[in-house]
Amino acid sequence: MSPKWSSQFAVADSYRYGDLYRLSNLSEFKDPRKQCVSYQLPQHPKFSKRIHLYVIGDSFTEKERIGKKDFVADEYTYVHWSEVLHIKPDTSQTNVLLLECVERHVREKFEAPIKNLVSDSATFVPRHSKMFMTELDDAFESKKTENRLDELLFQNDFLLALKELKSDFNYKVFGRTNKEVTPINNGKDLVYYMDTDTPEITSSFSKIKNSKLDSIVDNINKSEENMLKMGFDHVVLSIIPNKVSVLAPTYDTYNQLIARIYSHPNLHLQYIDVYEDFKKMGNKSYQKGDSHWTCEGQFLWLNKVNHKIIQLLQP
Repeated sequence: MSPKWSSQFAVADSYRYGDLYRLSNLSEFKDPRKQCVSYQLPQHPKFSKRIHLYVIGDSFTEKERIGKKDFVADEYTYVHWSEVLHIKPDTSQTNVLLLECVERHVREKFEAPIKNLVSDSATFVPRHSKMFMTELDDAFESKKTENRLDELLFQNDFLLALKELKSDFNYKVFGRTNKEVTPINNGKDLVYYMDTDTPEITSSFSKIKNSKLDSIVDNINKSEENMLKMGFDHVVLSIIPNKVSVLAPTYDTYNQLIARIYSHPNLHLQYIDVYEDFKKMGNKSYQKGDSHWTCEGQFLWLNKVNHKIIQLLQP
């Protein structure tokens, strides 16, 4: 096999053109990933104590996107929602906890007070520390294996070009796409199906009763209370909007989940809201072929987080 041929079939990052492109293979939404490396921290005063920022987050704050360099913090610890962090906060520092969660998973994450942090004699994430239900899902879910095989066999550029031809033909001629994506705004934009065409709690358009909202807010408050008892000085919530909530809130009747949580009269903790900012940015807030934000959207969020930290620590 020639070097040129073998390079065409080399294992490649299957998300390099966006997660929505990966699902749809529509050429219009092929959007090469950009590294957001130019973010500049805001000016801030010298704080009397060192700051340790802890983040419980999802893919929006994963290490490939965001890290210590992006925050006005001396130390930084990230743990995914699927993991458990054993923790012993250093009381000589100011310990700030940021709860970052995409809108589609808010109801799931706050079905009860969070259990991602455990008091211990040291701070560490143990091996195999995924939540029990996540472990069960992994044990019985073959999709991860299928994804790895797909990445190995079908995600090189040569075969992607063939898949694009088929996907473009099916969409333009028959109006059909992969069932895991939803075209919106007359096909100009693409979003994840979990945010639109499902009756499940992930959708921006599934109804939520006031009593259920009360329960969510109560669990958010209890989570904060537990974290303060554990040794944190501040707890902050940030809900990242679903892409469709920003680009097509009239796709159906938007349930206004983010605004209803933030404006709830019983909500205690501080929060960071980017929904209206993202609406003003429009298509500049999310990548064309991906469900995640652009560098502009990410930088806007980082600025709001950093200014909130500065505000909280002002004497």
